[in-house]
Amino acid sequence: MTLAEIAGQFQTSGPIVRIPEHGSGHINDSYRLVNGSVCQPDYLLQRVNHYVFKDVPLLMRNMELVTRHIRSVLMEQDTTDYERKSLEIIPTVSGDSFFNDPDGNFWRVINYIPEHLVFERASDPSLAYEGALQFGGFTRMLDGLSPEGLGDTIPNFHNMRYRLDNLAVAIREDRAGRVRLVPDELAYVREVADLMCTIQDLGDKGTIPRRVTHNDTKISNVLFDLDRKGLCVIDLDTVMPGYVHYDFGDGIRTFTNTGEEDDEDLGNISMNLDMYREFARGFLEATRDILQPAEADSLVYAGLLFPFIMAVRFLTDYLAGDVYYKIKHPDHNLIRARAQFHLAQDGQARLEDCKKIIRDLLPRATK
Repeated sequence: MTLAEIAGQFQTSGPIVRIPEHGSGHINDSYRLVNGSVCQPDYLLQRVNHYVFKDVPLLMRNMELVTRHIRSVLMEQDTTDYERKSLEIIPTVSGDSFFNDPDGNFWRVINYIPEHLVFERASDPSLAYEGALQFGGFTRMLDGLSPEGLGDTIPNFHNMRYRLDNLAVAIREDRAGRVRLVPDELAYVREVADLMCTIQDLGDKGTIPRRVTHNDTKISNVLFDLDRKGLCVIDLDTVMPGYVHYDFGDGIRTFTNTGEEDDEDLGNISMNLDMYREFARGFLEATRDILQPAEADSLVYAGLLFPFIMAVRFLTDYLAGDVYYKIKHPDHNLIRARAQFHLAQDGQARLEDCKKIIRDLLPRATK
């Protein structure tokens, strides 16, 4: 089927006159449906990667629940211009949330939000604050939506003990003959494994509540208006049950790193505390009055967990022979792992500073 034929399967308004590629996403293919009528909106057509997301119908059910809930919250709050501040799934002509083409591909259409900016990196603290305010607002708006109604689009995605078990298998099997090359990395994993499982253990004990979480809180998943103010959170494929720490922690990892995710020069990598403070300020401004004391008390450990969990995943793939992540050269996953381990270590060194930042941003009852 052509893109035009696929687009015709959805309940769009007005004539679609062009379908150019849109964005630079690494998982899904996206196309802008350009409307020929100036009175009608454009749309975004996406092919969902069903190799990464094994259960697309479940993913779309999650997305339907979340987008409808957010829109209802915004409408109840009488939010101005709510259509620019939330996503909406456009149904197919048969009323479904997605279209499954004859080749087995899954397609969806969502509203296109005009006059927006997207940033690949948080270049200054004001962007960190605005991005965090959006992710925190996302958490807050979904506080009334039970996570039990959603499924796991990627099971055990941020389960630290599961990731450590996978690493143990990779060490035992040593398929690529590389275990001998990483003694220092494995020694660090053994040294801090229990600390890095703090959040998973609190969750397993029921000490912290499960929430509906985004699980991919990088700045490129926030749309900004032309004044660099946050509009809304996008890319909801990984929305599923989790802990608030997942969204806070991955934001800290991606917003505060002074280097690149795969920086070969570890001297470039550190946790920028000005960015940390502004991300924490934005996130907690939106969430501080819904967080339970146990969540607030353990939030700081999320900033350690996420560079560590990514490092473990990169290291596992390196030992397995680079079977999951795309690589540019044979040591790419090892360099990624070392960079993320270094960021986790820097976070450990700054842990007391980070605790003070969070304490100062929380109400006294949770200090």
